[in-house]
Amino acid sequence: MRTMIAERKREKRCVVDALVVACTRVCREHVALELSIREFPASEPGQFLELLCRATNAAEPALRAWTDDGFPSLVNSELSTQQPFLRRPFSIADRWSAADDTVRLGVISRTVGAGTRWLEGLKSGDTLSLTGPLGRGFRIPSRETPVVLIGGGVGLPPLLYLTRRLAELGHRDVTAIFGATTRDLLPLRFTGDVSCDGAPAACIEWPGTASFPTIITTDDGTLGLRGRVTDGLSAWHARRSAATRNAVVMACGPDAMLRAVARVTRERGLDCQLCIERNMGCGLGTCLSCVVRVRDAAQPAGWRWALACSEGPVFARDELLDYSA
Repeated sequence: MRTMIAERKREKRCVVDALVVACTRVCREHVALELSIREFPASEPGQFLELLCRATNAAEPALRAWTDDGFPSLVNSELSTQQPFLRRPFSIADRWSAADDTVRLGVISRTVGAGTRWLEGLKSGDTLSLTGPLGRGFRIPSRETPVVLIGGGVGLPPLLYLTRRLAELGHRDVTAIFGATTRDLLPLRFTGDVSCDGAPAACIEWPGTASFPTIITTDDGTLGLRGRVTDGLSAWHARRSAATRNAVVMACGPDAMLRAVARVTRERGLDCQLCIERNMGCGLGTCLSCVVRVRDAAQPAGWRWALACSEGPVFARDELLDYSA
């Protein structure tokens, strides 16, 4: 415990107003934000940001008179409309240094409510308050280790950032398997033809110098292999045979997908890291809204509660008690 506390004290994070450089639609429900920050602490793929999904220059709360014979009126806009008061967690989708020496961060948002609708409406020149970098990212293996990246839907962004880092570290044996329910929910930019038989193809625009083959799956067959990302993993495994023995799978996506990936990788003897999705009200380990069960032989029950925001969101598959079945 003392070691963990000491590690957290060394971590650097900040609260900063980022400048919106661009807000671009990438598919039916997703937008990509490019943010500019003068300085930002070191970060790793798999870490996340907490975004304030409302204007930072909103008017200060006003006092309302409470008379003896009635209640104060609740008609003003801050009470009659939906507003997100807590920050929202978003994976870092990319990070690079711009020509003007600023740090650029990429975020991909799917519009599902009031907060993400506000993000969708941002324009170049707007400001966005964020906290980060937060959490624990992926543990990157040696360059000789085959790596498989598996992302589903809104689980794709941290893997895009990861491809940049893998390319920078000289990894060559990397395959991505990305899926969604249908074609127009894939937040990707395509540069080539997608194989429909599960064969990896050069078809994705990657960050930085990354250039890795990709298997695309859709539940309805509108693009790539018809099926789930686990079907794509099975297709990759069948082609690679014995070369997969020391491969590492790194996955992020909906909980049901991660459980399926955990099962298939265990059956095939593959190492696996999972970036789990949880509601994170603060991202700092204070609100306790993101607990997950992890194995701990020192506890009488053999497990304990862990905070996904600080001990994760990336965990080794076999750390997670509820992903073992």
